[in-house]
Amino acid sequence: MQKFVIRGIVIIMRKRGFWTVVSAVAILAMAGVCGVASAAEWPTKPITLIVPWSAGGGTDLTARLVFSYAEKILDQKVIIVNKPGAGSEIGLTELALAKPDGYTWGFTNSPIVEGIILSRDTKFTMESFEPCCNIVYDPGIIVVRTDSQFKSINEFIEYAKENPGVITVGNTGSGSDDDIAVRIMERETGIKVTQVPFEGAAPQTTALLGGHIAAGAINVTEAVPYVNAQKMRALAVMDEERSHLLPDVPTFKELGYDVVSGSARGISTPAGTPKEIIEKMAAVVKQVLDDPDFQKKAEEAYQLIRYMNPEELKEYMTKNYKRLQEMYEQNPW
Repeated sequence: MQKFVIRGIVIIMRKRGFWTVVSAVAILAMAGVCGVASAAEWPTKPITLIVPWSAGGGTDLTARLVFSYAEKILDQKVIIVNKPGAGSEIGLTELALAKPDGYTWGFTNSPIVEGIILSRDTKFTMESFEPCCNIVYDPGIIVVRTDSQFKSINEFIEYAKENPGVITVGNTGSGSDDDIAVRIMERETGIKVTQVPFEGAAPQTTALLGGHIAAGAINVTEAVPYVNAQKMRALAVMDEERSHLLPDVPTFKELGYDVVSGSARGISTPAGTPKEIIEKMAAVVKQVLDDPDFQKKAEEAYQLIRYMNPEELKEYMTKNYKRLQEMYEQNPW
C-alpha cells in the first residue's frame, strides 16, 4: 500500500495485479480541486443566454444591449437564444435543467418566475436557480391606441366599472408580471377586465396596434417608443413616482389607487453552479452597467438600470414569492 499527498489530499493506492485502485474519496476531492481551477479559468468557450420570451420585447432588448458589452470583457461570445412559450415556462425549464457549469444563463424575471412556480406544476422550483444579478427594473403601465375612447385612466376605470369584463387587456402570459399587475389593478380599483395572454411584449404590442385588444399591460420601456411616436397613449404608471421617461403620465398612486408593480429583469444560472463563477459574472455585468458609453446607449434605449448583486437579488425574489403566495391563496390565477 502506498500513501501520498496531492495538494493536501491524502491518496491511498493498493496494487491489485495490473490494476491500481484509487480511493473514491480522493477522486471526489480531486474533482473539487479541478472544479475550483475551472471556475478560475472560466469562461473558456461561448456562453448561452436564454431569453424566455420572443425577440423584440423588453427583456430581449436588455439582453442584447448588456451582453454585447459583456462578451468583450469575458472574451467569449454570448449566444442569446429566445425560447418563448407557455408564458416563459419553456425557457425557464431549459435553464433549470441545464448543466451547472457556468455556460448556460437565463433571464429569470421577477415576479414572473415566482408566479409560474406558484400556479403550475413545473419541472423547477425557486431552488432550481442561483440568482446572479438584476439589471433593469421596469414599472408596469396601462396603454391604449391613440384613437382609443379612453383619454385617461379615470375614464378607463369608470367604463370598466359600468361594463365588467368588456375591456380586453393584453398581458405576456398567465402568471407574468403584467398578469399580476392587472390583478392588482382590478383589486385596488374595483373593476373587472378580460385578460388576453401573449407570448411576449412584441406580439402583444402588435395585437394592440392592430385593434385586436382594447388595452395593453406592458412595461414603461416597452411603451416609450410607441408613445413618443404617437401610436399609443399611456394612461397610468404602476410605480411610486412618475417615470422620467414619461413625465406627463400620472401614477396610479397619485390618483388614489395603490397599484405598484413592475418587472425586475435579472439573470440566474442552474443551481449547483460554482459560486465563484456566479460572482464573476455579476462583476462583469456591474462593470458593463458602470461604463459611461453603455449608460449613454441604455438611456437612448429607455433602459431603467437597477443593479442588484447575487445576495440582493435572491432576497428580492424570496420576498416576492412570499407576497405572491398570499395573493395566489386569495385569488388563484
